[in-house]
Amino acid sequence: MPRSVDRKLIFRLGGIGFLLDIARLVEICEQLADNFNPTYSDLEQGIVGALQFRRTQVPVVDPALLLGVKSELRFSEKRALILKGAEGNWALLVDRVEEISSADRFVSCELPLLLKKSVSRGYTQVSLLAGEPMVHFEADYFYGPRSI
Repeated sequence: MPRSVDRKLIFRLGGIGFLLDIARLVEICEQLADNFNPTYSDLEQGIVGALQFRRTQVPVVDPALLLGVKSELRFSEKRALILKGAEGNWALLVDRVEEISSADRFVSCELPLLLKKSVSRGYTQVSLLAGEPMVHFEADYFYGPRSI
């Protein structure tokens, strides 16, 4: 019987690397412009619009707004990760999708207590990949019942 391997999707916002548990991923959408509707936005919640996905409208969350990350990319150059959530599917706007990697390639490192207290939501764990810090993306903090 094949053994299940814990895998992570590596994506980027600005120059920052993030890790996402692959079990949350439904699909990667590369073409946004034709299926995006900006009228369904709530910028305070990071929702920049809705995306037509499999005959439904799913909210599109831009985590860069909530984290204060700057991106040089135009909207048409970005990608959307369709994620499973407690309230249904939703889309996460990212700059770039890099790869899917086995979790054993990452070295877990503990955030210092002072940093944990000063960091905003969605940023409580970090791992290293070839010496580069990669932030664990905690999707529930950005959309769904636990989000603010």
